[in-house]
Amino acid sequence: MSANTYEVAASLRSTVTRLVRQLRKQNISSDFSNAELLTMGLLDQHGKLLPSALAEMERISAQAISQILNRLEEVGCVNRVMDETDKRKSVVSLTEKGIQHLYENRRIKEEWLVKAMDKLFSAEELALIEAFLPLLQRLAEYNG
Repeated sequence: MSANTYEVAASLRSTVTRLVRQLRKQNISSDFSNAELLTMGLLDQHGKLLPSALAEMERISAQAISQILNRLEEVGCVNRVMDETDKRKSVVSLTEKGIQHLYENRRIKEEWLVKAMDKLFSAEELALIEAFLPLLQRLAEYNG
């Protein structure tokens, strides 16, 4: 690995961290924590999941995911159903209310991002960002 790769990696990490912070700031009107929104996002992406699978995906303890799921269930955003193959386990999924909250949160963040991008970038710069997205997506999906 070249020194340039390290410099690019450090700059990318710093930039992505700052962008994520900016997007999280748009969450001010939400009644949900970032951990709760992440949990709802994973359920939206994967459908029904065991709490243990959610905890593993989020890299948090079983106790922490249990607290998040209890809160989301209290407000009607997730549903727990006994696993048909193993009655000791429950499968968690989003309710319609949970989907609505998640999509509203995403809409707020995306509106902020659209406004910022329209203000900051020319059509050519937006095309560069669009061209770079597949590379960023591949990096985000890398598990090595």
